[in-house]
Amino acid sequence: MSKLGSRLIKAAREGRAIARGEANPNSYRVFVPAEVDVRAIRNALELSQAQFAARFGLPAATVREWEQNRRQPDGAARVLLQVIRKEPEAVSRALAPTRQRSRRDSKAEPVASLI
Repeated sequence: MSKLGSRLIKAAREGRAIARGEANPNSYRVFVPAEVDVRAIRNALELSQAQFAARFGLPAATVREWEQNRRQPDGAARVLLQVIRKEPEAVSRALAPTRQRSRRDSKAEPVASLI
């Protein structure tokens, strides 16, 4: 087998292990895009800048500056934006406030703090 063939098979096995949750997280890297089209993500969700900012806990001015190319999202913001692009409902659920646990209601979730 050629070197390329061996590398492709190794990569496929590694990908399968990652997908199955069997790989050590230290053995692979997460892809973070160098650039993110914030306007395209927001438009795909059919939200105004203010609605997008409020829904995902971002300052409206920051969203505006990203879209006008005055500023670029940093690495963590690019990761968040990629997750918003692929799974906006998951981000909304994660950021949604939960109700406070009362003494009478032991099944209530604890109050989550927003970042």
